[in-house]
Amino acid sequence: NFTYSINLDGRQYVAGVALNPSAENETHDDWVMFSELSQPDIIPITNYIAIPDMQGGEIKGLAKLIGDLVVFQSKGIYRLSIPSADPFSWSLSESEANIGCIAPDSIVEHDAGIFFAGNDNYYHLGANFQAIPVTQTIRDVYQGISNLEDTRAIIDVKKNRLLCKFGDSNATV
Repeated sequence: NFTYSINLDGRQYVAGVALNPSAENETHDDWVMFSELSQPDIIPITNYIAIPDMQGGEIKGLAKLIGDLVVFQSKGIYRLSIPSADPFSWSLSESEANIGCIAPDSIVEHDAGIFFAGNDNYYHLGANFQAIPVTQTIRDVYQGISNLEDTRAIIDVKKNRLLCKFGDSNATV
């Protein structure tokens, strides 16, 4: 009962967790839970990492960046180094509190980086954890698009390019 998941070093990491999906639903928008080693379908209730965002953002997605787990929240990005043998000894490697992700379907891993949509720009997060805006030349157009939460992106592997649909427009890619 989760919204986002990713496999990393033999474990499944999930976010957007609902512990008791019933009338008394207990949700945790700032938890990342993880499975037992080599058992991705077994996620004990005690296996969690709380990622409290001081600005109140919820987790919008997960990705891998050079062996680390990247947690995208609506108001921040966090890079966690998690040893595969003992995930409880995780550490926060880097964080970017001023840039967040607003569209879960915009998160795309490619080569040694991750693309994602923020409030003010579409970004590329490189191996050095620097979020570089890729829509700087069309920033006014990007910010003028309605419903940026509906932004989607995919990688065209044949032509090695990123295809984006900003907002809810079906006419422009």
